[in-house]
Amino acid sequence: MIRILLVADAVLLRTALSAALSHHHDLDVVAEATSAEVTPDLLGTWDPELAVVDLDTLSPSVTGALDTITDHEPGGGVLALTTGAASGALRHALGRKVQAFLSKDCRLQDLVDAVRRVAAGERFIEPCLAAAVARQHASPLTARERDVLRLAAQGMSVREISSTLFLTAGTVRTYLSTIIHKTGSRSRVEAIRTATESDWL
Repeated sequence: MIRILLVADAVLLRTALSAALSHHHDLDVVAEATSAEVTPDLLGTWDPELAVVDLDTLSPSVTGALDTITDHEPGGGVLALTTGAASGALRHALGRKVQAFLSKDCRLQDLVDAVRRVAAGERFIEPCLAAAVARQHASPLTARERDVLRLAAQGMSVREISSTLFLTAGTVRTYLSTIIHKTGSRSRVEAIRTATESDWL
């Protein structure tokens, strides 16, 4: 029996996947959680063999969930579901060496087969996601987002950035929040480091 943790912030998706996977005799969904609910205690309690994680969420907690799962010992496999549009989370997942990536446009049987393949130790990425993966080396930031992040990297406050770029403080905060999500980061400092190391600034 393959013990599965389902991680998805959308309740409908999470419950639908749970019902569909549990229908198969060799699959057992032992726990369901939002990305913010994934903790070492949760993993220790349920000891899943693998996690199916939805990357397509606006919540930055999905990157933390990936970190927690891949750091867990004994660690199981991770199957990431994505449309390829969540560039920050996808880039982060690649950095965490997630075992498999599957498009959410797949059929249910494709998902079931993928779960079994990951449980068997196989690594793969669906061909239709290959282009999205290749694009991860390109900057996900717009020109204005880069301007905001460059000034933040210089140590400027939100008020100073807004004055320099003739933007409202609220707009600058929105840009910074978007930048953090796009870079798969958990803070402004981490976003600056990621962007700098990736030559995006």
